[in-house]
Amino acid sequence: MSGRPQDNGLERVRTGVEHLINSCTMVEEQRIGYGNLRCQCSDWDRGGQTITNIAVIYETPGGSTCQVNVEYDHRSAEFGFLGDGLETTVVTDEPQQVLAMVDSHVRAIPRRRLQQLQQQIDSWVAEGKTRSQLFSEFNKLLQAEFLGGRISTNELKKGIQYAIDHFPSPD
Repeated sequence: MSGRPQDNGLERVRTGVEHLINSCTMVEEQRIGYGNLRCQCSDWDRGGQTITNIAVIYETPGGSTCQVNVEYDHRSAEFGFLGDGLETTVVTDEPQQVLAMVDSHVRAIPRRRLQQLQQQIDSWVAEGKTRSQLFSEFNKLLQAEFLGGRISTNELKKGIQYAIDHFPSPD
């Protein structure tokens, strides 16, 4: 980083993202529920100008990795990230706009993880797994070595309820 005054926006975003992640991952159960949420910053050169990439990374149950990227162009002092539809790039010099986007995405992680778990349950049922086999799969996710691929006890409860509500046992 160059240390120029315009880079204060970058530091505000870095600090804000760190605080957000820390607030979501203080205890292990939360850390699992947010998919082992973490941040990685890296600098690289693009045509003679320094770009900083801020990646917010997490996993869904079973271990699929997801991430949100924000680029900071040191020359223009602008941030760039994909918009909501993932079809356009938003460019702004407002750190608060970047933090609002990251906050919105991070706050949606538990919902996304639950949707992924429900899709996995649907897949297991489509494969013909019995309730007993479903509970065995839940147990595997609960005890997975890969922290972000695990499910929290809250996700376990919701997953079991989903399975019971959507796939009643045969009479």
